[in-house]
Amino acid sequence: MRALVMAAGLGTRLRPLTDHTPKPLVQVGGRAMVEYVLENLASAGISEAVINIHYLPEKMREFVDDWNLRGGVPQLKAQDESAEILGSGGAISLAAPWLFESESTALVCNSDVLASPDLQSLVAEHKRLNAAHGVECTLALVRDPGAGTKYTGLREDKGLIVGFEKSEKRDPALWHFPGYYVLEKSTVLRLPRAGQVCSVMDELWRPLVNEGKLGAWIYRGSYRDVGSVDDLRKAETELAKSRHR
Repeated sequence: MRALVMAAGLGTRLRPLTDHTPKPLVQVGGRAMVEYVLENLASAGISEAVINIHYLPEKMREFVDDWNLRGGVPQLKAQDESAEILGSGGAISLAAPWLFESESTALVCNSDVLASPDLQSLVAEHKRLNAAHGVECTLALVRDPGAGTKYTGLREDKGLIVGFEKSEKRDPALWHFPGYYVLEKSTVLRLPRAGQVCSVMDELWRPLVNEGKLGAWIYRGSYRDVGSVDDLRKAETELAKSRHR
């Protein structure tokens, strides 16, 4: 199985750290944040991944080249979106011929999260849901106090995602998406042609919810979104504590 690492964001909430450094390369605990994601992919046996790049692309290419020369796993292929960022759906459409070259299932993950989900279990649950319910895409879900308020909350029922919700009042039944999901090759047919800007939420996830084909896999481990300077400070503190346990 191959993976797509979403790494084209501008990282505006991490300024001034991202004024001269792409967000995925911002240091967390002495390492580029994207390295934690790549390490998690390697632990699941994924040996090849494509990483999309847009902001400060030359620095991202340098990272990819250095990673590959050092024998990093997975080996990386850069997807150039420097001319125009294609969005969460457009990146998939562009990467699809390579992602699904030899398999019908692929993994997609964000580059700005600290989490360690068991990706083999995520894939296994997706395959079970696909066989049982025709699920075309399965999202990891995690508990987070910002679900529904700070972030769009996801409502789950019997292994399926049944809605997306935003509210000023917290609903503890809502889940948060921590940046990892599995999808079938068939989902690409729902996307606009390669090179078009589009959102995975609008083009894939919402239609799949309406059809009962968006799966859910519950992740109960640690999670930290590294989207802002405050998030980064909290991540540094949590990593330091975990290393001294």
